[in-house]
Amino acid sequence: MTGYRKVQHQVPADDLLFLKPEKLGRYYHKVPIYIKELAGKYPKALSDYFLSTYRINSDLCEVVVHETQQPDPQCRFMTAIGKIGFSIDRPLLSELLESYYGGSTPPAQDEPPVSSSEHRMRTRLGVDVSTICARILMGDVALGTINSSVSTYEEIHWAYCIEFVFCSTATQWVSSVFLSLDAQAVDELTRRLSDDQPLPQADGAGYRIVELPVHLDCVLARTLLPLSNVLALQVDDILMVRLLDRCEVHIKQQKLFHGAISEDDGALFLTSLDSVNSQ
Repeated sequence: MTGYRKVQHQVPADDLLFLKPEKLGRYYHKVPIYIKELAGKYPKALSDYFLSTYRINSDLCEVVVHETQQPDPQCRFMTAIGKIGFSIDRPLLSELLESYYGGSTPPAQDEPPVSSSEHRMRTRLGVDVSTICARILMGDVALGTINSSVSTYEEIHWAYCIEFVFCSTATQWVSSVFLSLDAQAVDELTRRLSDDQPLPQADGAGYRIVELPVHLDCVLARTLLPLSNVLALQVDDILMVRLLDRCEVHIKQQKLFHGAISEDDGALFLTSLDSVNSQ
């Protein structure tokens, strides 16, 4: 005879979320879903950063939120919201180094000692990736001054570890970037979940454009002039130029999109962005 089951469900035990006593009464059960939803809204944020800074094409394949203890982060940072840890797989780090310094050799499969260049690159990546992810997860909360001189002997309890899985379009290798958050940083996330504050509307669309992780250059018009006319141009001269029907959008002098210019109430707007590869 079996005992009475107090909980009636058919969910496997592995799919259940077990909360520790210190997490009861808060929104900790919503943190993994909250992180995945925000990462899904900005799937190109880190990929565009790798493309614009290191000329690496990579696609974000998956975002995994780990609650179990992961290996210690390779870099530790002290920020205004708490401590943040950063790690990156060696193949992706090697590919970024090769591309940044102009090399073309694919990343090595073996594990040589970490060079000083890798250490500097890893620290720089940690600061930049932490800033981008904090802007995605925290919104208007700034990290402030990021201090990388956190003692490696200090024992830190990492509450969550966010794994960003990338696939390189050049090598087809799958590598991960890990971002660890301590309890103080996660408390800031839960505070944002509990607050019903409206999103900042002060600057509207202009605010969102400023928050883009890349700088867009748009070619609005072109004209052919003899060199003598170009040299004779003076400040405040007026040229009769017609806007292009389809303008080009560049990132780092590389043409990536075609767009259309729309006018509304005396303001110009860039709309209908299409990838160059799709045309």
